[in-house]
Amino acid sequence: MRLRFKPIAAAVAAALAALMGPTTPTQAQQYSTAASTPDVYIVMFRADWCAPCKVVEPRLGRALETLRDPRIEYVDIDISGGRGELNAHAVFDRGIVDQYNRWMGVTGFAAVIDGDTKRTLGCINISYDTQAMTQHIRNLQAQAQRNTQSFDLTCPEPNRPV
Repeated sequence: MRLRFKPIAAAVAAALAALMGPTTPTQAQQYSTAASTPDVYIVMFRADWCAPCKVVEPRLGRALETLRDPRIEYVDIDISGGRGELNAHAVFDRGIVDQYNRWMGVTGFAAVIDGDTKRTLGCINISYDTQAMTQHIRNLQAQAQRNTQSFDLTCPEPNRPV
């Protein structure tokens, strides 16, 4: 008899899914773990009350569906309330705390972050249609793969310290 062991992260994700019941795709993505570090993280900073989010999110969803690339990991940072623990796990597990601290409270955009270096390569906002988002993600992913510096100026100003 041959025993098969699931990776610990997969077992934890399965246990969480069993405890929480059905999850939305966004929550499932929060708990999924890749076998290796992705080329890029697409980190959506959102809130339920955010009007630009209602435009950016569907476009971004279609862009990611077009790309269908396992080397791209979507991360949802939702500041609507009651998601602090999920947000904390998402940023700490991926090593993107600097970006979280920089833009916590700023919504309506997605940051594209190099999976290896954790540098912000660029951002996607309401000015991009689905096709432009798809191309921008491809370009930034290629920069991450080549480990080259990005000079993208699409990211919002950071939040102001309190």
